[in-house]
Amino acid sequence: MSVEKVNAAGITFAYRWDGNPEGPVVMMAHAMGTSHRIWDWQVTALADRYRLLRYDWRGHGDTGAPPGPYTLTQFVSDAVAVMDTLILKKVHWVGISTGGMIGQGLGIHHPERIASLSLCNTTSQSTEWYRDWVKERQAVVREGGMVPVWDMTDKLWFTNAFADAANADYHAVRDVFIKTPIPGYLGGTSAVADLDYLPDLDKIKAPTRIIAAGDDPVTPIFRAEEIRDRIAGSQLMVIDGQRHFSNVEVPDAFNTILRRGLDDMQKEAS
Repeated sequence: MSVEKVNAAGITFAYRWDGNPEGPVVMMAHAMGTSHRIWDWQVTALADRYRLLRYDWRGHGDTGAPPGPYTLTQFVSDAVAVMDTLILKKVHWVGISTGGMIGQGLGIHHPERIASLSLCNTTSQSTEWYRDWVKERQAVVREGGMVPVWDMTDKLWFTNAFADAANADYHAVRDVFIKTPIPGYLGGTSAVADLDYLPDLDKIKAPTRIIAAGDDPVTPIFRAEEIRDRIAGSQLMVIDGQRHFSNVEVPDAFNTILRRGLDDMQKEAS
């Protein structure tokens, strides 16, 4: 299916459906500087059973990019507004990086809307280093746009070997990244700089699986362990040797974990 548009929360959101139209709805949220396309490598692995809703959150992809700064509270309320507009009472949430932060916010503040959480390569707490890193990237974007910030961060997203090989998958992500609207990137990075969900994670009662990458410098393993330790009954799976976009670099390994978790949590939520 092609990308569609819907008006919600005062802006126009882009989204698309894939998969089994009769299946449980899985709503998928992307990472900073990307779009719903970051999940292209997962669709085939989930489409037989699940109805997949991929959307571009505020400021990214083909969704509106009003001037920022944005907030995580706004991202969470946006997600609820999209669900409401599409008449979805409850979803299985899959989020990577910022998408995982949004999922945590939903689990804390809108538990009735979440059947399960798959939190991928994400964190629950900003730090001084994280805030400084946001300021550094924002300065680069203001000075030279999105291309130089990609050039300074691509080996955070991928292993050195994958980035150096620069194959078609690498360029697919790069093309989305460098097309991200500058107001959207600045607004979004301002939002995550204020991330502070760690103290409230024990409020999350939905079945939760956490996927982490063993060599991820952006959201390192101990951040995933913090989430696991705070959410009762959650499980953590680690893909060794990978960085932030492990779903793109090693999709077979990632998809095996994601699919198994969704299947198990679907049974638990039923």
